[in-house]
Amino acid sequence: MTSPAQRFKYAATGRWAVSIRTYLVLVFPFGFLTSIEREQLLNGVGITQAATIAFAGELTASLYLFLVQLFVLGDRKTKLQKLSRCLFVWVSTGLVRGGFTAIYAVWAFGYEAELPIRLPAAVLYTAGAMAVTAFYFGTIERRRLETQALNSLGGLLHEERTQLTDQEDEKRKRVLSVFESQLLPQVVVLRSGIQKLLAGRDADNEQGLHQLLTQSQEISRAINQQKLEYEASSKSYQDGYNSGPQITYWSQVIPEIISIRLTFLVMVLGSATGQFPRNGIKGIAAGIMGAIFVVSILAPISVLIKRFPANRYFFMPLGFAAAFSVQYVFNLYQPTLGFHLNNPYAPWYSGLKSVYGVYVASVIASVVVNIGREFEGANTKGLGLRDAIHLLSLRNEVIDQSLFDTRFGTLQGKIAGVTMALHLMETQSLGQISASRKKELLESANQLLGESMHSIESLTLKAL
Repeated sequence: MTSPAQRFKYAATGRWAVSIRTYLVLVFPFGFLTSIEREQLLNGVGITQAATIAFAGELTASLYLFLVQLFVLGDRKTKLQKLSRCLFVWVSTGLVRGGFTAIYAVWAFGYEAELPIRLPAAVLYTAGAMAVTAFYFGTIERRRLETQALNSLGGLLHEERTQLTDQEDEKRKRVLSVFESQLLPQVVVLRSGIQKLLAGRDADNEQGLHQLLTQSQEISRAINQQKLEYEASSKSYQDGYNSGPQITYWSQVIPEIISIRLTFLVMVLGSATGQFPRNGIKGIAAGIMGAIFVVSILAPISVLIKRFPANRYFFMPLGFAAAFSVQYVFNLYQPTLGFHLNNPYAPWYSGLKSVYGVYVASVIASVVVNIGREFEGANTKGLGLRDAIHLLSLRNEVIDQSLFDTRFGTLQGKIAGVTMALHLMETQSLGQISASRKKELLESANQLLGESMHSIESLTLKAL
C-alpha cells in the first residue's frame, strides 16, 4: 500500500505535471479573476485597467510556462520527473505571474510594485492549483492507460476463449463419434451374448449372468447420458470483445457527483488566494470557515446523489443553490461571527465564486469516479475471461482424456474382454471347464463391467 506522498508523486510528476490545456481551462480563469480583484483593491482602478494589468501577468506566465516545460520537463510524457523540478516549475510560474503583474503596473501606469501582496498570492494560487490539477489529471491519465491495457488484454483473452471453445466443440464431436460407432454397438453385442446364455438355462451361473445383464443395461444408460451431455454444445463467442466507450475529459461538463474533499480543497485554495491580499490572515480564516459551512450542507446532498443516482439532475442544482445560499448568508453575518474584515466580498459575488468552486471540483471528481468505474469494469471483464479460459482448459483436458479412454484406452478393451468371455462360454471348447471356474470367470466379467461403469462415469463434464 503506497503512502499519500508516493501516490501524489506518481500521479503528479508525469505527463500532467504541466499541461497548457488544464492551465488555460482550470487554473487561468480563477487566477485571472482574483488578479483583477487585487488590482482594483490596490490601486482603486476600474475593471478595464485592472484586467489589463492582470492579463499582462497571465500572458507572461503562460508564455513562461510553455517555454519552461519544454526545457525543464521536456520528457515528462515518457517518464516520471523529479518532484523538485515540478515544484520549481509550479512555484516559478507563480513568481513570474505575480512579478510581471507588478512590473507592468509600474511600467505602464506608474503604480507601486506591492510585491509583498502580489507575489505570495500569485505563488500560493498558481503553485497550489497546478499541483492539484497535476495530481488529479495524472491519476485520471494513469487509470485511462491501465484501462486501455486491460481492454487490450481482454481482447486477446476473448480470442483465446473463442479458440478454446471451437476446439472443445470439435473434440466433443469426436467423442460422440466414438460413443455411437464403437461403444454403444459393443454394449449391444454384449447384452445379446448375455441374453443367449440366460436362454440356455444355466442354473449355476444364472445369478452372475443376471448381474452382468443389469450392469450392461446400466452401462448403456450411462453411455446414453454421457452422449446427451456431450451433445450439448459449448457456448459460442462469435461477437467481438466489447471494451465500451472510453471516458473523455469533456464527458462530465455536466457533473454527476459532488466530492466533499475536493470541494473543500478547491474552496480553501480559492479563498486563501482571494482573501489574503484583501484581508490578510483573518480573511483566510473567514474563507476556511465559509468552506466548512458550505461542505457541511453539501455532505448530505452528496450522499443522496450517490444513493439515488437517477435523481442527480435534481440534487446537483440543489447542491449549487445550497452552496450559493450558505456562502451568501455567511458573508452577511461575518461580523456577527467575529470576522470584521476590512474589504469583505459582496455576498452575491462570494456566493457565485463558491458555486464556481463546487462546479470545478464536481467536474474533476465525476471524471475520476467514472474513469475508476471504467477501470473496474475492464478488470472484472478480464477476470471473468480468465476464469472462463481456465474452465475451458479443464474441460478440454477432460474431453481429451475421454477421447483417449474411449478410443485407445482400456474401456473398450474391458467391454470387449467381457464379450469375448461370454462368447467362449457359448462354445463347446469350454464344456469341460468346472463350474467353479465358470463362476470365477463370471465374477471377473462382472468386475470388468463395474470398472467400465466407473470409467464411463468419470467422463462427465457436469463438475466443470
